[in-house]
Amino acid sequence: MTAPNRSPTEYDDAFVTGTGIVSTKNREPSRETSVAFIRNWPLTILCLCLLPALIVLGNWQLYRAGQKQQILDDIDARLAAQPKKIDQIQELKTYIPVRLTGFYTDEFFYLDNRTRNGRVGYEILQVFETGNSSQGEARWLINRGWLPAGSDRTKVPAVAYPLAAKVITGFLYPSITNDQAQTRQVRLAPHSRIQQLGPSFNESLNLNHASWHIRLSADSDTAFLTNWQLVNIRPQKHIAYAVQWFSMAVALLVLWLLAATNLKQIVREKWFKRPSERT
Repeated sequence: MTAPNRSPTEYDDAFVTGTGIVSTKNREPSRETSVAFIRNWPLTILCLCLLPALIVLGNWQLYRAGQKQQILDDIDARLAAQPKKIDQIQELKTYIPVRLTGFYTDEFFYLDNRTRNGRVGYEILQVFETGNSSQGEARWLINRGWLPAGSDRTKVPAVAYPLAAKVITGFLYPSITNDQAQTRQVRLAPHSRIQQLGPSFNESLNLNHASWHIRLSADSDTAFLTNWQLVNIRPQKHIAYAVQWFSMAVALLVLWLLAATNLKQIVREKWFKRPSERT
């Protein structure tokens, strides 16, 4: 019986196994199995929910930083203008520089619990009368700045003021109106402590514009320590918050790659297998 012919290259490099099965290198199927990239779907879904929220929060902080910077630019533009006489201003607006000529009365008050550089003190509010109003004498409330409190809180610091007529410069600022629920006007004795500005206090002083007061500029010779806080949060702080949110987003992405995917295994099989196995 004649054996069938075979291709001269059919069994090249062939060998017989213990079961008699012939195998060749050229026809051996790949033993590598594909590895799924994601192996933890619950954690993946959680990360997919959190990652966009972190990015949105970071972008929102950047937006807020831009808003605060725009506000500061507007304030700087207003404060850079030359002070106007108070009776020449047609419309009162925040941060408009003003100049007043008149004299301080003995009606001054201590706005309590005001801090500078972490130290507690008072802002001094004093009535200033001018004679430049078209209606005659005008009364304005002036915030002269900050004085430190002493170690004995039962005593208040002395407040000096000139008796002669003075020219003062400052800028308009709205009075805080968070005591609007208080409808009864209470007239406090001069040199008293107060906790907040508001319509009830301002109107009790018979001011011409009870909803406004004037903050002295730092170069005014009757000013104490000013260092006014123009915005509650600086743009740099919003940027720092944005960096924190974006950093959390990056950390979450790294955590997801390490804990919810087979990235390490894929990299290990691709780059750390024997050179003869790389095809």
